[in-house]
Amino acid sequence: MRAARREIQRALELLRDSVAQAPFGRPIQGLASWQARRVVDHVLAHLDLPIRVDDLAAVTRLSTSHFSRAFKLSFHMSPHAYVVALRLARARALMLESDEQMSRIAAACGFADQAHFSRAFRRKTGCAPGFWRRERRGQLDREPVASIADQAEVEEGWSCLADFSDAATAAGEMPA
Repeated sequence: MRAARREIQRALELLRDSVAQAPFGRPIQGLASWQARRVVDHVLAHLDLPIRVDDLAAVTRLSTSHFSRAFKLSFHMSPHAYVVALRLARARALMLESDEQMSRIAAACGFADQAHFSRAFRRKTGCAPGFWRRERRGQLDREPVASIADQAEVEEGWSCLADFSDAATAAGEMPA
């Protein structure tokens, strides 16, 4: 009885492993090079517009589910994460190259609004877009302040320096 259970368990494990490795007898592969080029070109051309996974799948002539799996194998991230990463990269370039308002940069990069852009940017970089822009341009006012909380009221974005504030205050670098 125990031997039979062991054999059944072993057979189930082999079956599970074979299905996981090659569903329907064929392994899932990434996108072909022409498909990857088409996807990248489509995303870059339409970055300021809503981009759906269905649209990207149609560009590659694959079903949505197969496209999503193949895309992840090729690019090591989901299609949505890839689009957001390209939008944020374009936004960073625009912030450094121009004095355009954040709301216009958000719209030019395909974000729904400035709040959506700010959330995505903060999630990726750890600080607000305005703070990031000033820091990269070297225009950040570095005068000592009474506390980080006081500065946060004046300038949005200092919250990403919260860890710094405790250490600096303890070391006596900032006035109390």
